[in-house]
Amino acid sequence: MLSSRVTSGQFYRQFAMLALPLILLACATPQQAPNGQTPPADPATTPGVPNISATSPTQDALIEAERKELDREDEETKKARAEREKNLHLKLVQTMIEQDNAYAALAHLDAYDQKWGADRQSKQLRADSLRKTSQLDQAELVYKSLLSGQGQQKNGPIWYGLGKVAIERGDLKSAAVRLEKSVQADPLNINAYSDLGLVYLLEGQKEPAYNTLMKANQLASGDSKIMANLALWGLVFDDFNMAMDIADRLQWSDNTRNQVMSQANSIKRRFDAKGNTQ
Repeated sequence: MLSSRVTSGQFYRQFAMLALPLILLACATPQQAPNGQTPPADPATTPGVPNISATSPTQDALIEAERKELDREDEETKKARAEREKNLHLKLVQTMIEQDNAYAALAHLDAYDQKWGADRQSKQLRADSLRKTSQLDQAELVYKSLLSGQGQQKNGPIWYGLGKVAIERGDLKSAAVRLEKSVQADPLNINAYSDLGLVYLLEGQKEPAYNTLMKANQLASGDSKIMANLALWGLVFDDFNMAMDIADRLQWSDNTRNQVMSQANSIKRRFDAKGNTQ
């Protein structure tokens, strides 16, 4: 018959079995703050939890390098946009000059200089505009300011402009010298050859005039203005066959033929007055 009394050893064994789950549960439960809230875990003491708020020195360097690269690209974009705007503005001015709107071109050049500052190209266009508006003294000053410190080829258009100024003043000797310098610096300047050939013609220089006008004519592939100057040369120096051939090719009206003949006779009278019999 089993005794109903529990021995002390059995009591302690049963108590241990009941207490062990409670102890394990207590170990697994987070400690509560005095106000009942669970304190945040410390990343430094919590194993396996990365600290995402910090970056390594290598990461900082990469971020800074990327930022600088973006800033540099942004500056390059701004410079490229400004350069395009400048070029478009100067092309607009050039078109105005070619369409005989030189006064408007000067106004636009004032706006250009105010926004970006004067540069070599804008100064050259200003000189061209001043010449086109018969402000010859100012035009010459601007042209001459562009001659210093530049390579020979870049001075070709400048000497051409100075030659045109001399033609406007009726100073054909100076015009010839300046236009000769223009074609020396820029051997493919068709306009310079055309004007130089006409200056030689007006000065009675038969062979230089013909050779220069032919060079301009062939470079321009039969430009009508240059061919007209060749026809004028033929009438002045009595090569009527060449003059009539050009007149027929250009399909000149009787009125145009008479005008060119009148110009030729005027040049011949000028030769007679100077005692030039060429």
